Amino acid sequence: MKKVILSYIEKVPALSPTIAKIVTLTSNDTSSAVDLVQAIKLDPALTAKVLNLINSSYFGMPQEVTSINRAIILLGMNTIKNLALSAEVLSSFNPSKGALFNVDKFWQHSLACAISAKLIAKRIIADPVKREEYFITGLIHDIGKIFFIKHFARDYLSMVKKVGSADNLNHKERLLFTMDHSEVGALIAEKWALPPDLVMAIRLHHEKVVKNETSFLPAAIYISNIYCKTNGFGDEIGMMAMQPPDDHDWNRLKLQKSDEAEILSCLPEKVEEAKVFLQVRS
Repeated sequence: MKKVILSYIEKVPALSPTIAKIVTLTSNDTSSAVDLVQAIKLDPALTAKVLNLINSSYFGMPQEVTSINRAIILLGMNTIKNLALSAEVLSSFNPSKGALFNVDKFWQHSLACAISAKLIAKRIIADPVKREEYFITGLIHDIGKIFFIKHFARDYLSMVKKVGSADNLNHKERLLFTMDHSEVGALIAEKWALPPDLVMAIRLHHEKVVKNETSFLPAAIYISNIYCKTNGFGDEIGMMAMQPPDDHDWNRLKLQKSDEAEILSCLPEKVEEAKVFLQVRS
């Protein structure tokens, strides 16, 4: 089974040439805003989606932004990169009506995790460029579930229905497929040439204890995932009885459980503002 899964991962479409170019440019310190503008403008549909996101209530721009040039000045190259990458990922998975699972619930959970992770990043990361990685990691942390549903829909969804409240979804996935959605998602992110910290966070987003942590990102995604699932933003795929983040979880970020309310109390409002992200799937 593992060989079959790896062969399917090999066939996962690469990021579009435009997105691949954008990711490369923003990873190169010598690239300029002009280079990024030229890359995005090669794809008019992507340009329109990015501007649509920028002008949503989530960003609260005082005036309408009508050009990518202006957007980069206001938000920075890395934010624009992640908006483009978000639009690409969301658009690439848009099943027809009659999908065998609740697609909107899945992406709402993913979006809530993205926003939660960025809210956490604002508290613990000084560099605004690095904060953007938290958003995109939260958005795609469960992309491995999409992979299983796409390639093994009947077996996977049948297994999900049998997962009890005391069961561990990842464990059940490994029993059936030899790999779990965290590992598959990390391999897909690697194929897309996304940053190593992002790949690691996807691989570890269900791990409560991680030895020798060198980045806050895995802990932030772990907390975001379980916080969202215990506060009304679950994906309904393999629902389990989950405990909210505890002192140990927040201590991984050098924070306290008492900081949780201040950091994440605005999550429902932010998710509502950011639902424009879900509209780019159309």
